[in-house]
Amino acid sequence: MSIRKRHHARFYPTNSQYADRNGNTLPGTVIDKGVTAVFDFDFYLQAHAGLQGTVKATHYSVVYDENLFTADEIQKVAHDTSYLYARATKAVSLIPPAYYADLACERGRCYLNDFLVDDKTSASGRGYDRDEEARRVFHAAREAWGEGVSLEIHSCSTSQADESDSYSFTLT
Repeated sequence: MSIRKRHHARFYPTNSQYADRNGNTLPGTVIDKGVTAVFDFDFYLQAHAGLQGTVKATHYSVVYDENLFTADEIQKVAHDTSYLYARATKAVSLIPPAYYADLACERGRCYLNDFLVDDKTSASGRGYDRDEEARRVFHAAREAWGEGVSLEIHSCSTSQADESDSYSFTLT
């Protein structure tokens, strides 16, 4: 499933009985006809109530459904799952696995930022050496994490790296 919030689609209730106090559609509103793709399995779900302004529904695209769920079942699971986010007491706009993945990526980016941004090097007149930069990042990560790196990365060429300074990685 692919989940997107970066779109320009906005939905408004057609009748005041389908609107909340801010004029947004009610939480749990599913739009799966009219603005969705004709041949794709996609839908918009507004699982949360808007606190201020116009609410932006989340666009879900089912890439592969190996369980053969119906559209209604997937939409219900997505809506029900949106209430399971540990940091909120109400429904959230994205399903929690997407929020948690975003948090994990952000934390990983913070950890890797120390290796990828080197304040010791200055912008001198010499050219940028990509191999030297890869070597520096690899040695810094190995020094910081030791044997805590993934087995595929660690076993792929640690012996080659010491002998020939060749750092090519193939993850399987």
